Amino acid sequence: MKASTTLLAGLLLATAACGSDGPAAPATVPPGPMNGVEVRVGGSTASTDRIMSAFLVVAFTERGASVIDRSNTDGDALNRDDLVAGRLDVVPEDLTTGWTIHLGRTEEFDRVTDLAAALREADRENGIEWSDHSSFDDALAPVAGEDLAVDDEGRPITMEQLALRIQATPDILVCVDQPTLRSPDGLVRFERAVEFTIPVDQLLTVDADPLQTVTDGECAVGFAPATSAPLAGGDLVVIDRLDDSATPPLVFPPRNSAYMFDTDLYRAEGEWLAPFIEALMVTLDRSTMTELRHRLAEGQDPLAIARAHLESAGLMP
Repeated sequence: MKASTTLLAGLLLATAACGSDGPAAPATVPPGPMNGVEVRVGGSTASTDRIMSAFLVVAFTERGASVIDRSNTDGDALNRDDLVAGRLDVVPEDLTTGWTIHLGRTEEFDRVTDLAAALREADRENGIEWSDHSSFDDALAPVAGEDLAVDDEGRPITMEQLALRIQATPDILVCVDQPTLRSPDGLVRFERAVEFTIPVDQLLTVDADPLQTVTDGECAVGFAPATSAPLAGGDLVVIDRLDDSATPPLVFPPRNSAYMFDTDLYRAEGEWLAPFIEALMVTLDRSTMTELRHRLAEGQDPLAIARAHLESAGLMP
């Protein structure tokens, strides 16, 4: 009786399956390139880092990995320590922080590609592999409204021209935050490059976002990263050329984003990972990252922002 019941149940199940209108389940699930692989993604609380971390969380998840998202963690040094100690597998970081802070090096380079190559070679002995870097440079730059920041032909003025305008117009106020004022890579680099020291009575140190003070009309010029969210509105202009040359000089240390990988993970997944990151970095120019940071500032989820960008760029598997 028991055997007959079992047989009948089996026949009923088989009949139901044959008569089903739905698609038949595949015999096997096609494996993703990272099925069974656990990846721990880190990253700081900085807006750019949150987005860069989210790109990899989405990319790894879509390729079958088990992702532990430990991004949005305060402190570049803490993330770096966790990576070196093996508690993280990948962390976004900009090239200059990697070179000067993590490696403690002081050499400067005329080209970003030279910095990236030197950093990659030097950090391999620590078990770290650096990826390709972004098209955008998040370096500090003076920012102003169009009435001050463009010339008669509608082009952004140079830093030299900005210095002349500040010098000739005593009512122009320049806003900086405390880190920009104190850092050897901050305001002092602008002043040395243009050979002009902003008078004390034209310099205003603020605790808030310097760009907000420009938007509000409190200051005419503010110093901020070149992909700051307020720039997405298009009412502010980044002044990044020292002179009339076609390319911006390295007045401020370059802040092109890249990823620090555990070497073993990078080598194991390099067949798809290296070309993926190379393609991703090409899509991340200044205007794109400014817009992505603007979405983040509006409260959008970083994973949703990352997924939408990867889909639009054709970088989803």
